[in-house]
Amino acid sequence: MKAIRACLQCSLDRNIHNFSSDKSVRIPDDGVIEIKCEYGHHTVIIIQQEKFEILSQMAIRAIVDGYYRDAIASFSGSLERLYEFFVRTICRKHRIYDSHFATSWKEMSNQSERQLGAFIALHLLETGQPPKLLSHKNTNFRNSIIHKGTFPSRDKTVQFGQAVLDCALPLVKLLKSEAYLPTVNALGMDSICARAKPAHDRGLRTTTQCIYTLLSLSFARNQSSIEEAIAEAEEQKEREKLESEWLRRACQERG
Repeated sequence: MKAIRACLQCSLDRNIHNFSSDKSVRIPDDGVIEIKCEYGHHTVIIIQQEKFEILSQMAIRAIVDGYYRDAIASFSGSLERLYEFFVRTICRKHRIYDSHFATSWKEMSNQSERQLGAFIALHLLETGQPPKLLSHKNTNFRNSIIHKGTFPSRDKTVQFGQAVLDCALPLVKLLKSEAYLPTVNALGMDSICARAKPAHDRGLRTTTQCIYTLLSLSFARNQSSIEEAIAEAEEQKEREKLESEWLRRACQERG
């Protein structure tokens, strides 16, 4: 997935929007984007969203582009990273040191079944209720795509995405509730500060960017229909094409 950003220093120092610096930049694994404009300015952008949020939107965009196997992988990864974020949030809420969480999670970081077990147990202890999970049918379908190389149809991909969304939305709603939101916000700020530190140490200017995602801790509204989310993403893709063409013409006129 990509984000469009312009040179921050041009805007601050030269009081102009440097259209030629507007770039569609692929979001890296750590969510830290560095761009350099024609004047040699460096700008570092920190994407605010958690990995599970970004992956959820990557899945939708993959469907729009016709990459259904990629969509299945992104939906599955999004749900797993949401489980991890939930466990991290509960640990922070109960004042468990981040270093202790990191040490414990490392022991199961490469084993999804252990992660799932930890999530189920902690959800039960925290809420008194078992979490909504993917059915065995959906789990087997995912495994056939990821591990056996099966080619899914669009309809099957959308159905799987809807099943993931139905499992994820109750968790996102819980995390955004009054009891957990302060902890979620604190984790988000810690993440931004930690990722921005290397840029600060280099004397670079940093900014943050909040992007729209299917699963979102930032936006009040969460889409509950995969098909509607796909329609919105298709409209967004068309807008991006128009914006790209407008920027290209603006650069030509300036040149």
